Amino acid sequence: MKKNLLIIGLGALMLTACSGHDQKKIQEDSVRIVALTAEYNEAATFNDSLMLLMGDIYTGLDSINQQEGLLHNIGTGEGGNRRAEIRQNLANIKARLAANRALLDKLEAKLKASDQTNSVQAKTIAQLKERLEQQDTKIAQLESDLSSAREQITELTNQVAEGKEAIAAETVAKEEAQAQATAAEDAANTVYYAIGTNKELKQNGLLEKKFLGQTKVLKGDFNTNYFTRADKRNLTSIPTNSKKVKIWSNMPEDSYQIVENEEGLKTIQITNAKAFWSLTPYLVVQVN
Repeated sequence: MKKNLLIIGLGALMLTACSGHDQKKIQEDSVRIVALTAEYNEAATFNDSLMLLMGDIYTGLDSINQQEGLLHNIGTGEGGNRRAEIRQNLANIKARLAANRALLDKLEAKLKASDQTNSVQAKTIAQLKERLEQQDTKIAQLESDLSSAREQITELTNQVAEGKEAIAAETVAKEEAQAQATAAEDAANTVYYAIGTNKELKQNGLLEKKFLGQTKVLKGDFNTNYFTRADKRNLTSIPTNSKKVKIWSNMPEDSYQIVENEEGLKTIQITNAKAFWSLTPYLVVQVN
């Protein structure tokens, strides 16, 4: 009976010993699991941050490409507003790149400070840094192109303004020359005729009776206001409203005809204007 009790006691002691060893191991494993879990969570967070940063960097590249397309497709009428828009967009992209670069430097420092080395993460960070440098270079090129475009547009604007001024000056000169030519042509085709009685013609200095009964036409000072001004290009007939007509000025006889209407009133019909006015631009007609 005592022997049996001893065996039972020893077994209980062994079970108690076994149970204490297992509990210690379980506690150690629990601590390790917690540490691994924390390490995993930290790694997962690091990877998430890296992936988010990667996405933003590639989005920034798309934005730069979009601004490049806008720059190369600026229309004439929208140039000023579109350039200002692109300039502002590039400034926003540069600010975002600077923020991404700071975050990437922070992740790189954190990776170097950790006990464990992750070659994949290190390579990703290096690639992203290179991508940021490429974007910086591209933005600098776009800003240079934008500045060049502004200078070219300014130069073109000045050239257009100068061209407009030259055209305006040339137009004024042509108009003046045309006006002068028209005035000269009008003057060359201007003729004058006067119709009056013998007394009226003498009073205005158009006729002058000389010694021995000789009559001279337009030999002295005469009243130019007594004449009617006309254009020989469209003057084809001169009504006299008289039955008796005498032409005192020297007009070629074969260049005109004197015709009368049913009432016997005479009209001078010019048949050859060039010849009619070839000797003098003044026509003096006496009526009675």
